[in-house]
Amino acid sequence: MAQNKNKEKDCGGNHSMKWVYALIIALVLGFCVYGYFKVSTWVRYFAIERYEKPITDYTITKVYSETNKSKKKGRGVNNDDEDESDPTYYMEVWYKDKDYKLEIEEHTYSKYNKSEDITLYYDAKADNIFVAGTGGANLLVTALATVVVLLSAFIYLIIRLIKFFKRKRE
Repeated sequence: MAQNKNKEKDCGGNHSMKWVYALIIALVLGFCVYGYFKVSTWVRYFAIERYEKPITDYTITKVYSETNKSKKKGRGVNNDDEDESDPTYYMEVWYKDKDYKLEIEEHTYSKYNKSEDITLYYDAKADNIFVAGTGGANLLVTALATVVVLLSAFIYLIIRLIKFFKRKRE
């Protein structure tokens, strides 16, 4: 009877570890998919910024912000928070007889309002315009996040390995 309880505990522990492994696999696959779509674009942007000249023959037709207000109805929901939602900033640019809509950062929006120059680049492969600094900054943040996740996974696996060897000795 005692052996049956120990087997049940072992299976329960093993079952919970399967969820941990499934979660790790899901995170790795998520990073791979994210990397495939986003990081390759940022690498291309970084290369364009580094080796090509910024475009100069563009016209900024409109710069505006939109606030996403979603009404929440229900018991105990306070609608005062709606005014505090962060706006999303956009810029419409006319370049090569085509209108492009860019989502921009708040500092770019402020820069435009102060009548400062905004450096833009053209990505011919994707037929897209982007603000200078987009590729390198996003690439750096993604690289740092990847290092943290991989380091955490590596430390977790080392800890599990140490526990495994301790149990084996006993």
